[in-house]
Amino acid sequence: MPPQLRQRIIFSLIFALCVFVVLAFYADAPRLLDAFTQFDWRFLLPALATTLVNYFLRFVRWHSYLDVIGVKDVPPRDSLLIFLSGFALTMTPGKLGEVLKSFLLKRKYGTPISYSASIVVTERLTDVIGMVILASAGLVLYPMGAGALAIVLIAIAVFVVVVQQRALATRLLDLFARVPVAGRFVELARNLYESTYLMLRAKPLLIAIALSILAWFGECVSLFFILLGVGKTASLDLLFQATFIYAAASLFGAVTFLPGGLGATEGSMALLLEQIVGTTREASVAATLIVRLCTLWFAVLLGVIALILFGVPRADIQIEPGKGS
Repeated sequence: MPPQLRQRIIFSLIFALCVFVVLAFYADAPRLLDAFTQFDWRFLLPALATTLVNYFLRFVRWHSYLDVIGVKDVPPRDSLLIFLSGFALTMTPGKLGEVLKSFLLKRKYGTPISYSASIVVTERLTDVIGMVILASAGLVLYPMGAGALAIVLIAIAVFVVVVQQRALATRLLDLFARVPVAGRFVELARNLYESTYLMLRAKPLLIAIALSILAWFGECVSLFFILLGVGKTASLDLLFQATFIYAAASLFGAVTFLPGGLGATEGSMALLLEQIVGTTREASVAATLIVRLCTLWFAVLLGVIALILFGVPRADIQIEPGKGS
């Protein structure tokens, strides 16, 4: 394993430990331990299963994006391993580590990094749209953060419209090319724009948004199962609450650009569980930590396994300006 990858994983584990310690103090460690011992661990399996549904649907989106940008020579098995490998570096600010997928594509299939990296950007864009829509479903009952969600959707809509204006984009890229230093990267920028343009056309965009909504709803259902495990009674209201809380907390964690949203996601989720679901402080923290185990650390584990199976990339892969890397 390359030293940089190992260092990132170690840093993530230390950061996660710090978050756990803070939450343990917040919940009172002995009471938190009791909450863990009282948890009905039979609900862990369905929580993991619905998380796998999330990964499968996101893989379908990833593989369809490869087809949209014209990368058709990647068999499903390799495509799946490459997709899952991106989870190995989930613990990077803004999930930028998922660009690892582009390095793996270049390493084995020669796909220019600047072309395939746009998939990662578009994945994050449609993830946010899906999460905003899921969070919006709870705004009728829990009218908090409506303004922020509206601003996010408007900003995304403006970005999509601008990307679809090819004439405007061409002029901007031509101006970019005239800048002495930045001009060296103009070919990278053109590749990135061309593939992004293809993926943000109406049909692939709508399909991707639909897959994102279904995928992230799977993880909202994971929280629902965890809440059943801490003693809540199954109901449609509880499912709505879990959907709103998981989506809102994940969005908050994402906008902080912290590695994996660590700290921000856990803190906001625990507080929302107390305020909306009415769970005790220790049960809220326990539920939060268990659902993060199912949805975050489970992904990191799968990513590391997939990366080992596919083959850890050499540390010397570089993005070469002006060569379509």
